[in-house]
Amino acid sequence: MTTPPPPPPPKTPTVDSSNSNTPTPTEFRCPKYSCHQPSKSSQQQSFASRTWAYLNEDVVPSTFAEIQLLLLTFCIGLQDAVSFPDFHCFASNQTGNTVFLLLAAALPEFNPSMFITANIATSLGFFLASAYLTGQLGHLIGPRRRLWLLVTNTIQTTLVFIAAAIQFGSHHTNTPGKLLFESGSIDAMEAVTGTRTLVCIALLASAAGSQVVLSRSLNMTEISTAMATAAWVDLVIDKRLLSRPLKENRGRNRRVAFLVSLAVGSLVGACIYRWAGSAVAVAVSGGGKALVGGMFMFSRGEGRERVGDVEGGGEFPSGGGDEKKSGNLKGWVDGKETEGSGSGSDSEAEMGPANGRADGNV
Repeated sequence: MTTPPPPPPPKTPTVDSSNSNTPTPTEFRCPKYSCHQPSKSSQQQSFASRTWAYLNEDVVPSTFAEIQLLLLTFCIGLQDAVSFPDFHCFASNQTGNTVFLLLAAALPEFNPSMFITANIATSLGFFLASAYLTGQLGHLIGPRRRLWLLVTNTIQTTLVFIAAAIQFGSHHTNTPGKLLFESGSIDAMEAVTGTRTLVCIALLASAAGSQVVLSRSLNMTEISTAMATAAWVDLVIDKRLLSRPLKENRGRNRRVAFLVSLAVGSLVGACIYRWAGSAVAVAVSGGGKALVGGMFMFSRGEGRERVGDVEGGGEFPSGGGDEKKSGNLKGWVDGKETEGSGSGSDSEAEMGPANGRADGNV
């Protein structure tokens, strides 16, 4: 009797690599997870794109931005406190310079004993030229774009430090004012006139003009960082001047903080001038502006969501540039996004508790 042959062995399935729909052996081994890892170059490109988007965000008004403007106000106070005794003009207070310039033109016999026309004209001219250039370029680039704010503040800081370096090289500006007064050389004409003096005035006035434009671009007009007259008037005519709680009138709070910062900066500048010299005061002012420049990297942009009541928070870079941006400034009312000026004006504050809190605290 013949034994039947054994059955043939089962065939091993083969994978057709030419067919794109056929799973590969790798896919058989890990069907649930992708085995593909992004390349290092793609990761770097992603970080670069997110960084670029972050730098191109528009900075919005916030408590953090208010602190920045108040620091800039303090710096302007320092500069004006030493520029008047040094140069007989102001670096940023162009109201006073305008009056002085017209008086010098009408009363030339008092020049230079009371007015130094060249100094006053240089300050006013460079202030306006710098403000014009910063403002017009800001319209083209975006006045609140983070990168533009960083660039303009860096230029301003550089100008102030150059002015400080020049003043450190002068005996008059590198000597405590108390010693200048005791020696009788505080008003020596060779010290308050000349090319060195005009260059310092031009540098400080240019930085101040650009700074005022920068502050206005953030739509918090109560903090101009330089001119106090309008702030005083707007404060005393505010019909909600004594309203409580304090947070209900953001515009008043900003004006008071601005005036206090300007006064403190001027007082500190006067003390530094008396005991250390104006060059030190200008250098301290430049340091403050450099600090504000670094803070712009952490100011909240339009593409970043608000978390709780933390201002200026968030991680860098946030990648918020991928979100849709609006050309108008946005405020917050009871945690909801709404269009507004963000200036904390009385019209916003009058919305009152019935309509939610509209204090521009974005």
